[in-house]
Amino acid sequence: MPIPGFNGNGLMPPFIGGDATSANRSPYFTHMTEVVETFGTTAERRSLLRNLISYRTLLAEEGYVSGVQFIDGSFVENIELAANRPPSDIDVFSILNLPSKYVGAAPELLQQGEAFWRDRVANREHNKEHLKLDTYALLVEGTPLGDMLQAVMYWYSLFSHQRDTFAWKGFLAIVVDPASDQAAAAMLGEA
Repeated sequence: MPIPGFNGNGLMPPFIGGDATSANRSPYFTHMTEVVETFGTTAERRSLLRNLISYRTLLAEEGYVSGVQFIDGSFVENIELAANRPPSDIDVFSILNLPSKYVGAAPELLQQGEAFWRDRVANREHNKEHLKLDTYALLVEGTPLGDMLQAVMYWYSLFSHQRDTFAWKGFLAIVVDPASDQAAAAMLGEA
């Protein structure tokens, strides 16, 4: 299903059509190429998309090649019209599968992996400063089901409502797919 356009409030609709119980609802699963086509409309937005692709490329280089990222915030709103400003960042909640190189790995490699996770994947301050991404992450492998569900429900409830108005809105779920990321980067070209 294509990413839906903005509604009259400048938000993605929380569901498509008149039936609120329909399966055509947020989060809208998509790939980076469609995100670039839909949201790469200004220089500021293209810059943020390049940063998101850089972050996803970093993850892929470490072996995080499957999972999903929820994308939200003013980036997936018509903030230019609503507040007369560009989006300042992209809110990203990543749910990632453990890279295969860590399955049954030696303790030294696991320590390196934990450091990478802490310092790059889930380092919100670093990612906000250097990439303008507000990042949060959950590693699926080893996370108890109850903890995983609690985290997903928290982020779903947070991302499905606008912070200031509490208006119900839609958001994106971008599939982790390094090939799509490369195609999206090519679509954006150089800065």
